[in-house]
Amino acid sequence: MSTEFHVSYTLDVLLYIKCMLDEEKRNLYDEDVSRFMPMLGTVSDEYIETLKKIHRKKPKFIDYIVSTLIVNDHLHDWTTSDLLDRHKPLIAMFKKSQHFGNAPKNLKKFINSGFPKSIDLLKTIVIDLGRLEFKKFWLEEKLPPLRERIVENQAVLSELNIASHINGWVKNKKIPDNGSWYMLAYSGDEYKVLLKEFSVTSPTTLADQLLENVVSYALKNTSYREFCKSLKPTPGLKAEFKGHKNYKSFKGIAGYSDACLKQAIKVYLMDGCGKTNVAVDDDYPFAGDMLTYLFDNEKPADAAVGGYVKGMMKHFSR
Repeated sequence: MSTEFHVSYTLDVLLYIKCMLDEEKRNLYDEDVSRFMPMLGTVSDEYIETLKKIHRKKPKFIDYIVSTLIVNDHLHDWTTSDLLDRHKPLIAMFKKSQHFGNAPKNLKKFINSGFPKSIDLLKTIVIDLGRLEFKKFWLEEKLPPLRERIVENQAVLSELNIASHINGWVKNKKIPDNGSWYMLAYSGDEYKVLLKEFSVTSPTTLADQLLENVVSYALKNTSYREFCKSLKPTPGLKAEFKGHKNYKSFKGIAGYSDACLKQAIKVYLMDGCGKTNVAVDDDYPFAGDMLTYLFDNEKPADAAVGGYVKGMMKHFSR
């Protein structure tokens, strides 16, 4: 299945503003932020301080705005100012869309409260950045690397149906299978999914690393703990668990088994992508045993992951 990548100045300029508010994000893009932020007008400076207060209370509020825009039919044919000017119909369209049901509760709450005020503040800063020719900078210096990375990623992802490859190993579908991806210059260094449908990545992520990031995202958002509770640990496994430096954080052997299984599945999936240089952590010997089980006992494509894991737990029980 071909993977379709999109770029968007509107989404990127909002994520650029987020870099001004978020210290961690600013560290990633400090050179770019330092290029324009000191030249903003006094009104924009005041609005940034207000937005920082909003960010402290709702650190994902710009991501929420990006989510409402990414599904908008006019994202690619309206100017950024037009989109932000029409925030009331923007909210109305989002609520009526099929994507609204996939929105997290905090996003739904936000669009009924802080959305209009935030948009008005952001719009002023976007206009100010336009005065400073930020869009020219984005077109000339950011867009070419975006396009280059898109070509590389399309070549890698076209060799493998990554969504199908991963989703067969998680309880619920975690990776969108509609092939709709966004390459955004200021999206950060992690792969993420918006509204359960749109994959977002960055040009700083090499194609090979992207595969690992996608696998890691799916496993991070999955728990196998309930399936691991049936495990009846052997004396050796009990000793391994109690000897682990972080054993208390796992809250029992089921939690430890869950952590080990995620490592084993990650290596197994990466091997299936042709990446054989990924290994389990030496501090998790049980993960190595699980990995061997995965290779020796292939899970049928249509088999439920819960049943398969329970079979594995039975195999490793005393």
